[in-house]
Amino acid sequence: MTAALVGVAVLAVSTTAQAAGGFSTVASPNPGANYNEIDGVAAVTASDAWAVGFQRSTGVLFHVLVEKWNGTAWSVATSASLPSSDDTRLHAAATLSSTDIWAVGSITTSTSTQSLIEHWNGTSWSVVPSPAGEPADSELLGIAAVSADDIWAVGHTTGGVGVSGSLIENWNGSAWRVVSDPALSDYGYLTGVAAVSSDDVWAVGRDGRHPTPIIEQWNGTTWTEVSQPVSGYDSSLNSVTVVNNDDVWAVGEQNLNQTVTEQWNGTSWTLVPSPSVTANGTQDTLSAVTALGAGDVWAVGSTLPTTQDSQTLAEQWNGTAWQIVPTTDPSAYTNVLDTVAGTAAGQRLWAAGYSTSGGTPQFATLIETTSG
Repeated sequence: MTAALVGVAVLAVSTTAQAAGGFSTVASPNPGANYNEIDGVAAVTASDAWAVGFQRSTGVLFHVLVEKWNGTAWSVATSASLPSSDDTRLHAAATLSSTDIWAVGSITTSTSTQSLIEHWNGTSWSVVPSPAGEPADSELLGIAAVSADDIWAVGHTTGGVGVSGSLIENWNGSAWRVVSDPALSDYGYLTGVAAVSSDDVWAVGRDGRHPTPIIEQWNGTTWTEVSQPVSGYDSSLNSVTVVNNDDVWAVGEQNLNQTVTEQWNGTSWTLVPSPSVTANGTQDTLSAVTALGAGDVWAVGSTLPTTQDSQTLAEQWNGTAWQIVPTTDPSAYTNVLDTVAGTAAGQRLWAAGYSTSGGTPQFATLIETTSG
């Protein structure tokens, strides 16, 4: 029994049954003396996975954090060379093979912020130039790979009214370019992207000052908004994953406190009931989703019980219903899962984020896995 379970026995799960099995915590490095966080995880095989994020030892600047799983343990990997005087962060990763992996985030100098794009070639990480004409103050939050010469990344810009908004970029095998996104306003924000094929790509996020979710689709020529069922203010879709062209999932939250799972059936998006932790004041969110098969979709995030710190939340779609999956909360304080990835049904699944404590480091990496 972990310390985080103390004081939350009053919580109930609003689902027919809790899924069997669950996640267990795996030791992960914390190179930052006071802050460490994992925002993205990607798996090549059961014995080859990567986690990306950022860490800080002193001062106010964060620096890129990359960790690798070799089948036995997680270790800090050498990332691309970046100026120590800049704030650098990675938020998402995508794999094509063990020698072709991408990660995206942001780099902030004394004068500006732009996207940070890194590539692993099987030997080392290197920085790939951001696209010419990228808007000021750009940050990438999600990435999906169709092929070695067709990769999509999404995020946002904060350059001011008329400049701020969503950000979509594409790699053509030689260079990154900014792709026009006519669907979103100045307050548009894209957080997740997933690809079926070169002419069928999905992106999700939120739009508006008191945001409502938004879903967009690339048809090979343009991005267009696709109608979706959640319209409540202060709602968002945070992540999207693909089973096939008529089975796509998006997850997030609505009205600040309820989990959201939506499914595309090839014709339209529908809201699928998903469990939330039921307690007065509870705030539940799903931050990431990944599909291992039509009846094996996983989502992770956090729940905020009344008078408690955030605790981890994981759910699985078994082809019929979403069910809560047990997770571990190693800290008596905050525990959050921000990302999830796997390779195939029955193999090891990874979820990652951060936890906090009253000790050192105050923020520590949190990596959990299902038995594989």
